[in-house]
Amino acid sequence: MSASRRPLACVAGDLSLVRALGRSGISVAAAVQGPDSLLRLSRYCVETVTTPSWVDEPGAALDALIDWGRLQPATPVFYYQGDHDLLAASRGRDRMAGGLRCILPPAELVEDLVDKLRFAALAERLDLPVPATRTLRRGSDIDGELRQWQRFPCVLKPVTRSPRFAKVAQSQKAIRVESRADLDGLRETIESYEADFVLQEAVEGGEERIESYHAYLRPGGQVMGEFTGRKLRTGPRLYGFSTYVEITDDAEVRGLGRSILEKIGFSGVAKIDFKRDARTDRLFMLEINPRFNLWHHPGAAAGVSLPALVYRDCVEPGSARPAGPARPGVRWVSLSDDARAFKEYRAAGELSRLRWLAQMAAVHVNESFLFRDPLPGVSELGGILGRKLKKLLGGGAARPVADKP
Repeated sequence: MSASRRPLACVAGDLSLVRALGRSGISVAAAVQGPDSLLRLSRYCVETVTTPSWVDEPGAALDALIDWGRLQPATPVFYYQGDHDLLAASRGRDRMAGGLRCILPPAELVEDLVDKLRFAALAERLDLPVPATRTLRRGSDIDGELRQWQRFPCVLKPVTRSPRFAKVAQSQKAIRVESRADLDGLRETIESYEADFVLQEAVEGGEERIESYHAYLRPGGQVMGEFTGRKLRTGPRLYGFSTYVEITDDAEVRGLGRSILEKIGFSGVAKIDFKRDARTDRLFMLEINPRFNLWHHPGAAAGVSLPALVYRDCVEPGSARPAGPARPGVRWVSLSDDARAFKEYRAAGELSRLRWLAQMAAVHVNESFLFRDPLPGVSELGGILGRKLKKLLGGGAARPVADKP
């Protein structure tokens, strides 16, 4: 099939996923919500499709892509990078016929893995290696549930994230709770929040002790590609989002990840996060994310492109061959995000400026400025410099940089 007639990869996600596909020679149509998306500037993005918000109108966003897909000469392959677009695709999988091709896990399993309450029940039912957990449901006896909880320190996280929780948690994924008094102080937040919560015993150690297993499995369990990785830094420093990561070759993480996916009957694309307890060195499973993610770009750079394997299976079913092992040591960074994280690590006495600069000079994939795809980085840098100049000249406060998808 000629390149001009190959199906497009339709991405509801960020630059990391666009570039993971692009480095495999796959052209991308980006699903965007506005005209200022940096995805439009990527050399790999040949088209954009404007959709409603996946958070506010997920069904309408999916319908917009289906309508667009039915007008294409070859049915596009859909890639979802967030929970809302994953759920929209899973719940609308029957509607996608003829408009979008897609690899999805079993429908009920998607719901079990995305909803933290259902995931907690699944983990208990199958005896998965998770920390001690208690669910806090709206309308239940929350006071009684909190009185029974005796495991400190612990973490509190909502079933679904929202901008409101990001403010409460100061941009962290979860809130660390050191004591009974701290937990009592969060009671009003728990009772007034729009979603249920999960309490989980803390696994001790920094975020650098979080390791992950990444895989694409066909129905029936055939592993088409896999690799392991570990976080090196996050922003914020505690319960933050990855800013600096590394591809590894960890047999224990790989073996445990494979066994868990087999146990739950999984097929599709998954990332399993583990944390190695600083006291016992035991691996605890934190979550399973059944969607595409930023790790697929360093994975592709390391020789295992899970998005490309999915594309091949969608376009030419059964023709893809399993990938070989990934090359360990490949490091990925979001320089703009890691520069902000650096300040926190430096203040904690964990990182010097010289060491940070040396690390940045040695990374294999710099998502903030990629020489093979420079325009998004140039545009973002220009915007930052323009806002700083405006502030210096007294033109008003600098506008914060928009959150990345």
